[in-house]
Amino acid sequence: MSITRTIARNILALAASEPPAEAIAKARLAVFDTLGVTLAGSTHEGAAKLRSVILPSAAPGTSLAIGTTRRIDPADAAQINGMAGHMLDFDDSNSQFRGHPSVAILPATLALAETHPTSGMDLLRAYIVGFETGARVGMGVGPYEYNKGWHPTTSIGIFGAIGACAAQEKLDEDQITMALGIAAAMCSGIKSNFGSMTKPFGVSQAARNAVIAIKLAQAGFTSKEDAFEHPHGYLNVYCDGPEHYDVSKIVEGWGKPLCILDLGIKQKRFPCCYACLPPIDAMQQVMERDGLKPEQVEAIDIAVHPIRFPHINVPDPKSPLDAKFSVSYCLSRVLLTGRLAMSDFEGDTWCDPTTRALMQRVAFHSYKGENLGGAELAVTTTDGRTLHGHVESAFGASYAHSLPEHLLEEKFSECAGRALPAAAVEELTAGLRNLCQVTDIRTLTAIMEKLKS
Repeated sequence: MSITRTIARNILALAASEPPAEAIAKARLAVFDTLGVTLAGSTHEGAAKLRSVILPSAAPGTSLAIGTTRRIDPADAAQINGMAGHMLDFDDSNSQFRGHPSVAILPATLALAETHPTSGMDLLRAYIVGFETGARVGMGVGPYEYNKGWHPTTSIGIFGAIGACAAQEKLDEDQITMALGIAAAMCSGIKSNFGSMTKPFGVSQAARNAVIAIKLAQAGFTSKEDAFEHPHGYLNVYCDGPEHYDVSKIVEGWGKPLCILDLGIKQKRFPCCYACLPPIDAMQQVMERDGLKPEQVEAIDIAVHPIRFPHINVPDPKSPLDAKFSVSYCLSRVLLTGRLAMSDFEGDTWCDPTTRALMQRVAFHSYKGENLGGAELAVTTTDGRTLHGHVESAFGASYAHSLPEHLLEEKFSECAGRALPAAAVEELTAGLRNLCQVTDIRTLTAIMEKLKS
């Protein structure tokens, strides 16, 4: 049996099972967090620019383009919402997925959910299947695809979106097999675009393409069943041969345990590249423990794992989006303000002279340890002391070190409040707290139409 069809059977089997309550709870928090950052992202100029291109020709439909009151075709809505969801780099991530699971899964799934009555539980069950699908593909391709330069949120995430949409829309085995093959022809996303509007645009394309692949499969459109293992198929094209991927990790062990309950979802406390978060936590550790002030800093030495180093080694960011990938900028802003806010990546803050002066004192390199998610910090003070900070992983990077729900609710309120008035934020928060009891997801998306005037 082909890899593609085996994945399809796994999707069907998992969709037919009842997920444990803990998995539903994790999925609900993921949906909650993702809709918040999507609402905030919808107010960004990058999201507005994409809407200015898509909306004039978008066909009327049932799916909300978040940040507007327009309901349009689900593929267009998935693209617009995928762009908004990843626009601020404030959305969650997962190590098995090799990227950002929720923004790959939810925009496509939600857009299709609005085409017919879909309950909150239907959406959450589909999300869990999509998470498993993307994570299994990510585990199979390992770090090779990522290190080669592909952006896995797009090149792997599209399969997560296919798994979720296939489960939600109740595709049969043949249809899922075809949808996976179609999706394999539409993978994209390269890391050279990090720090620009094209990074979230790539994610938006994955969401759009997943919807199109699902609709095509439902219409009887065909793809090759060996789209994964063919010499010119997904695995060999993206990973350069079988020595760089492991098929067994893709097709075996689904749900044992569920990936959403294994390494789980990393939720962000700050709106920047995930690789900047461990250094930020190390800096805050030193500030809180030793009372460090900006004027006391002579030099900062920060180290991360080599796999993280290239993405955040941006000593001279050229734009607010570029600054999200600059560890020297992020640390300097934390020193000056105590935290990072969305406003630190807006307007001219990124070229603030005081911040730029502090950035010149940051030295950045990679360490020799094997911990992918840690950071080591040494601050030399003007009076000759050396203050050390060390974190094994960022706050929010695991369920053992997760962001408490009250912080997620604060984050949601701040994010959603950028697009919605306070009353609508409260109404939407209440609805998402009780997502499992929602009988039609469109009652929640209708709240998101109540935009600030």
